[in-house]
Amino acid sequence: MPAVTQLTPNFLGGVSKQNDDKKLEGQLTECINGYPDPTFGLLKRPGMQYTNVLRKANGDAFTESELEDASWFFIDRATAGSYIGCIKGTDIFVWTAEDGTFCTVEAPGGGAYATGYLTGASQNDYHFRSIQDTTIITNKTVNTAMQADGTYLANSVGTLKLIAVESNLYTITLQGDNITFTPSNDTFDQMLLYDASDVHIGRHMMDAIQAYILARQAASDPDFTGRWYLEGYINSLVIRRTNEANGVVTDYSTPGGTALAFTLNAKGGVTNDSLQVYLDDVTTVDKLALQSFHGNTVRILNSESADDDYYVKYVAYNGTGGDGYWEETLARDASPGLDAATMPHELVNTGATTFTFGPIAWNGRLTGDNTTSPEPSFIGSTINSTFFYSNRFGVLSGDNIFLGVANDSYNFFVKSALTQIDSDPIDLNVSSVRPVTLSDVLPSPQGLILFSERQQFQLYATDASILTPSSAVIRALSNYEMATDIAPIDVGTSPAFVSRVPGYSKLFTLQLRDVEQTPIVVDISKAVLEWIPDTVDGMTTSPPNSVIMLVDRDTSYLYLYRYYNNGKEDLFQAWTKWQLPNTIQAAKIINDAVYVVGQHEDEYTIGKIELDEIPNGSVIAEASDISGNSCLDFATRPVKPDPAVDAVVYDGTNDITKIYVPFTPIQDKEGAMLLTVPSADSGTDDELASDQGYWAAATERTEIGTGFRYFEVKGDFSGYADGIVVGYNYDFEATLPKFYFRRNEVTTDYTATLTISRVKFSIGKTGAVTFKIKATGANDWSNIQHTAEADYYSGDTNPVVSERVFTVPVHRRNTNFELKVTSNYPYPVSLVSMMWEGNYSPRFYRRT
Repeated sequence: MPAVTQLTPNFLGGVSKQNDDKKLEGQLTECINGYPDPTFGLLKRPGMQYTNVLRKANGDAFTESELEDASWFFIDRATAGSYIGCIKGTDIFVWTAEDGTFCTVEAPGGGAYATGYLTGASQNDYHFRSIQDTTIITNKTVNTAMQADGTYLANSVGTLKLIAVESNLYTITLQGDNITFTPSNDTFDQMLLYDASDVHIGRHMMDAIQAYILARQAASDPDFTGRWYLEGYINSLVIRRTNEANGVVTDYSTPGGTALAFTLNAKGGVTNDSLQVYLDDVTTVDKLALQSFHGNTVRILNSESADDDYYVKYVAYNGTGGDGYWEETLARDASPGLDAATMPHELVNTGATTFTFGPIAWNGRLTGDNTTSPEPSFIGSTINSTFFYSNRFGVLSGDNIFLGVANDSYNFFVKSALTQIDSDPIDLNVSSVRPVTLSDVLPSPQGLILFSERQQFQLYATDASILTPSSAVIRALSNYEMATDIAPIDVGTSPAFVSRVPGYSKLFTLQLRDVEQTPIVVDISKAVLEWIPDTVDGMTTSPPNSVIMLVDRDTSYLYLYRYYNNGKEDLFQAWTKWQLPNTIQAAKIINDAVYVVGQHEDEYTIGKIELDEIPNGSVIAEASDISGNSCLDFATRPVKPDPAVDAVVYDGTNDITKIYVPFTPIQDKEGAMLLTVPSADSGTDDELASDQGYWAAATERTEIGTGFRYFEVKGDFSGYADGIVVGYNYDFEATLPKFYFRRNEVTTDYTATLTISRVKFSIGKTGAVTFKIKATGANDWSNIQHTAEADYYSGDTNPVVSERVFTVPVHRRNTNFELKVTSNYPYPVSLVSMMWEGNYSPRFYRRT
């Protein structure tokens, strides 16, 4: 059997669930807590630094039950700061992401905020959209509604418009009775204005009407009961009637009581057209009187069709009546706008640690009626998502997408019922042959991508310019199933979304092409089929780091996909799995750091994992912080449990060191103490005295009497207090596939006889690692000692070497064992490449 050797140039292929003989070079059977990097190789993921315990305003920590099943969200404001929030019941809680400071949430005017909108019961009942300092919170279980319709009594206001004064008979028919008068060289003012010193019942219109009403009231005519208001203007006389005590008022006072209807008609002059009359509507705008009382509303009919009706109201300069103008307005019986209590609310960041929460001040409907200014299509239904696109605020509801007025975020109604303008709202239906419920959107250079459970669409402008009511169209893009409870994300240049099938989940990317071309949809999770569980319920991304992360809430796992593209193609695509020490409630990548809200014991904590932490093993201990990658989860500096108690205390009687920590240690889980370089000693001769890199197991304890929680370490380390870091070690595992002789990059000889003699691993910045082997069919892994080589190290320095080759003796048939590389130490690991040596026999067959 000839001796052969083969090289695996890197471990950047990540996990693959294909058969081992089908795996590509660099792929692994399993990878836990690994982080593929094109520069350093397969790294042990950075440790999760402890940030803070989630506390209430009074400083008490939230218990597990107090935030159980809360709806979590993140607010990313870049340099302005980021925040973590949740809704639990009818309460909103917010903390700063950087240090976990509790933030106050009040109503916009101060005091307690209204809680009627916060009726959701689970994470999926809410949608969150953050833009600058405002987070739009949508309760997806609340049906939207309009405000109550306006009310008015028809035919309770009448206007007599005087066209000309002629010495002929004029007849006004009021309540079916004729009132006649004949002018005689009278002026408009004499006809229309009341003058007690110049009363002529037979000649003046005002005097004739007043006298007739008073006479009928004196005769107890029921058709003329109530108080009548007569108001004369430059070319008209307005009549109003209320249920007040009988009488006629001519002093322009404001009517009281309740309006009463009446009938009114008129004619006059030689051709009977010198006197016109209207009550609630006119045929054309030129039929309106020049003046009226403030707020008088009239409908302009234009034609027999209701589609061209509009409404005008009179605006008096003095706010009462007289000089003024007519302007377009809302129908008197139409709703004035949205019911804010049923619409999305806003959480506004008003200061570093202050927020306000309340209904959005939606702009009202100012013109038209339900025909010419229709209600938005989402009214009466629930809203699934909100977004901002093309200077418009939009919502998704059912199979409809609605975008409000351009450059007027909270306005959902047309500016005028007379004509459509480019800035008017856009209300479209996806018009699919499939049942569609739109769930989310993502912007793209070609338009707005719309996502639903079984289909994807694109909203775009037909003329490739701005989006307007006349240019906006929707076309179907693709027909892929998507988990609507996981929002799609933008991975730099293309969207990604999760599809869930029974037992596992898939991750797809969608790459758009020209508007008329179908997109390219790729299943990037194909290599790990059935590996990602169907319980993943969150997704976050970091385009600068080429990372997509799937979150499995209520477990301790994150599923990470990383790739590297050189501008032409992906040089590697890798899946790994991260395991954290606590139960994940929420996670998001913000500014190259993974912020994790976790729950353990009876409390919740914020942790942070820096993705770009260089794995050099150097850790500097600040007064209350840590810089560098300690490779410890929950890594923290000791903290005083009480002003009178030191953070690190030596118990000489029992020869132990107590290290107090700001969180509750995990019961029965062994911790670790790591000595690092105090910031004051960094770069000085005292750095050697810090014994950096030394670590020891730490046992969680509860102090009797005080209840203080601490880690216990054997020996006296009180002199290292300014450099101690404590946390939890975590396992890095890279399980290798079976070894096969490769004829080329994609072809293996799985029929040959192959015995592996030894495996050599080239590593970069790495501390201690362990190699484990397991016989095929066995359950237990056993340590296998690598060959020790004579070497040296600098005393009192971090035990991390820049380069080294580990030789692992195997001497087994390739199909009879499994091998993995592990590390459960607070040091970085960087697997660069591997080479195996062995004996190969093709069994007398010639390979072609």
